[in-house]
Amino acid sequence: MLETSKDLLYVVISFAILWVTVFSCWALYYVIVMLRNASKMTTSIREKLELVDNILKLIKDKLEKGSNHMAMLSDSVIKLVGFFMEQQKKSSGKKGKK
Repeated sequence: MLETSKDLLYVVISFAILWVTVFSCWALYYVIVMLRNASKMTTSIREKLELVDNILKLIKDKLEKGSNHMAMLSDSVIKLVGFFMEQQKKSSGKKGKK
């Protein structure tokens, strides 16, 4: 089977190639697993960021609608205060004449 040292060299080289192949497959498997985990993690982070974005948009909409209502309410209060002040001036003017 092994007639010369060259045959032994070929057997050793074939085993070395076999072990390099096994190691490469093992390393490639772990690289693929790490990339899959990274992909799952980025997907999860993306979903959470979209959820935060939706919540912030909802808060912004609520604040905008609330500020519109508050502006209308403050205008009404200013007009009402102005009306009462005019009434008070008129009533104090009439009392002063009597």
